[in-house]
Amino acid sequence: MRPTELFRHEHEELLEHIEHLAVAAREIPRLSEEERDALRTRILGFLRGTLMPHARAEEDILYPEWAELVGFRDAAVPMVHDHEAIVARIERLEAAEAGDVDTLQELLYGLHAVISVHFRKEEDLQLPAFDAAPEVAARVLSRMGEATGHGHTH
Repeated sequence: MRPTELFRHEHEELLEHIEHLAVAAREIPRLSEEERDALRTRILGFLRGTLMPHARAEEDILYPEWAELVGFRDAAVPMVHDHEAIVARIERLEAAEAGDVDTLQELLYGLHAVISVHFRKEEDLQLPAFDAAPEVAARVLSRMGEATGHGHTH
């Protein structure tokens, strides 16, 4: 088993929720304003309560360690830019009117795309470096688990 397997599994679980963003975007036109508002509230709960704590832990713990592993202090700057783009879309989703179907769809599809690509970059670019340094991976993933409330070690 790769040292990052549990982190990858967590990503898979998060991506299941991310897939619901695209499904929600397709459903929005058929929902009443009240149903749209309830759906948006559930989505924002996941984004703010689960996804963003994960992102903050990455910025505080995972990214600095990855930058050190690859020997380039600013290596994770593009990943932080992704987080900033995600936060901006979350804030716009929160502010959008329930009757503004076009904006709701745009934001949900945008969030789906940005988050999906972001996770792919982490898995393709960052996690292999941790797999090659199991002792660093164990320490980092343990700290990530403590920060997010998800255990990354067994």
